[in-house]
Amino acid sequence: MANRGFQYDTGSARIRPASTPTLEDVARMLETHPNLRLAIEAHTDATGSESANPSPSQQRAEAVKQYLTSEAGIAPSRLRAIGKEKSNPVASNDTPEGRQSNRRVELEAISNARRSLRA
Repeated sequence: MANRGFQYDTGSARIRPASTPTLEDVARMLETHPNLRLAIEAHTDATGSESANPSPSQQRAEAVKQYLTSEAGIAPSRLRAIGKEKSNPVASNDTPEGRQSNRRVELEAISNARRSLRA
C-alpha cells in the first residue's frame, strides 16, 4: 500500500511533524494485527547525485522503523526497512509536486511464506 502521509525534505531522512498522524495510524494497525509484518519501502525523487540517493531512501525507511519501534513499541522483527532509491517514480520529476509525490513510503505486508524463502 502506498502511503503519501510520510513527508520528508529533499535529501533528508527527518520525518516532518505532519507525518505523526500517519505513523500513529500504522502503529495502531500493527497493534490490531499482532501477526502482521511490514516491509517499509522508501523512495526518493530524482534530484541529487546517483551516489546520494540510495542513502536517503534507506535512511527514510529506517526513520519510519525507528519511530514504530521506539515510540510505538512495535517489535523490530516485525519491520523491514528497504531503500528503493528513485527507481520507481509515480510522478514526473520535472515539477516540485511530482518530486514530492516521488518522496514517499510504501508499506507491504510480508507473508510467512515470503519470509521462509528469504531465510
